[in-house]
Amino acid sequence: MRFLGLTLSDRVPDARTIWLFREKLTRTKVIKPLFDRFDAALRASGYTAMSGQIVDAALVSAPKQRMTD
Repeated sequence: MRFLGLTLSDRVPDARTIWLFREKLTRTKVIKPLFDRFDAALRASGYTAMSGQIVDAALVSAPKQRMTD
């Protein structure tokens, strides 16, 4: 949400809409040049996108383990 500047009240497309849009980009052969430009913009901002990686920085509390006899 922060990356795109969205708030909870903003309207966003559902997963199917995004999938259909990606399929259209693929069929028209513009997806590679588009992602090349996006990657270049990320690199210019000091970020390095590694292919095939997903990073989840969510913190999840876990129950404390108590070792007893």
